[in-house]
Amino acid sequence: MIFDKNSKGSAELKELIGFIYKSINFSNLKSYIGFAVRDIKKVIGQEVFITAENHYKSDNYLLAEPDTDHPEYGILDELVSKIQYPVAVHAYRKYVPSSDLTHSDKGRQIFVSEQEKPAFEWQIEKDNENLLALAHEATDVLLEFLDANIDAVFSGTGNLVIPWRTSDAFKATRKLLIPDVSEFEKVFMIGSSRLTFISLVPFIRRVQENEIQPSIGQSRYTGLLTELLADDLCDENIPVLDKIRPPLALLALSVAVKRLSAEILPSGIFSNIVSNVVKGRNVASKQDRSEISSSLEKDGMRELIKLQEYCRKIDLVNTGEVFTTIDADQRIDPLQKFVRL
Repeated sequence: MIFDKNSKGSAELKELIGFIYKSINFSNLKSYIGFAVRDIKKVIGQEVFITAENHYKSDNYLLAEPDTDHPEYGILDELVSKIQYPVAVHAYRKYVPSSDLTHSDKGRQIFVSEQEKPAFEWQIEKDNENLLALAHEATDVLLEFLDANIDAVFSGTGNLVIPWRTSDAFKATRKLLIPDVSEFEKVFMIGSSRLTFISLVPFIRRVQENEIQPSIGQSRYTGLLTELLADDLCDENIPVLDKIRPPLALLALSVAVKRLSAEILPSGIFSNIVSNVVKGRNVASKQDRSEISSSLEKDGMRELIKLQEYCRKIDLVNTGEVFTTIDADQRIDPLQKFVRL
């Protein structure tokens, strides 16, 4: 476990989550921390987490005096902190709903005194929403830290400080024609969230294999992936990739809207409402999600057709044939009742 070193788990949690009481018993959160660790491992990979955990348990963690021979210890200290925070918030938000109640032989009860009263339901919902937002943002900060230190190496060894580049979680995104959130946001804004992007990876991969690859051909598809992995895109493939990314992003989103839970997408898909108590929002209905998905799919298919036309044009030009287009008005005969476009 990446907490409770020297039996100071409660103090660690308090330092990370400033608004909780230090008196909260760390042992009560142990199982919830295990659940949160499992979720974080899915995002950053087993290799990165083990690296942080091993450093946390070592004598090199939070040295009183910096080790000038090993500046990587400072990076690993920060890695531990960047992992601990989202784990702590995720664990606490899973723990706190049940801790709000007293579980006794008489069933579930609430404690009320003259000094302390239970929060209103809308206050609890707002707090739950805030905890979730904090957990997502903390995960994004962790991923940004990993990207910033992706090539840092141990002093004199040449080995990576953090095995992020070699992890399965990182490699999964490198096999995509939209490899990162910055490229995705050139098509559709997702709040610059790396966590949201990683949640979309399975859908991007599915659309890439089922729609994009047949549209551009296996040879061109394989060549693009090879060049992207080598970070050496040829001039001919730059415009091809530019035309691939709009349909890829939009079609992936059209599937994700129907499949992903509102909790996975940090902002979710909501219908705004106003009550007489507090402004709020409801999760979009199944019909609303279906309509949004359909709209994204239509936009994506229009972009896919443009991609197919562009690839056909390139293929014709490469074989020496002349690619010509006919304006729609040239196909219209004013004497006919119908027109075919």
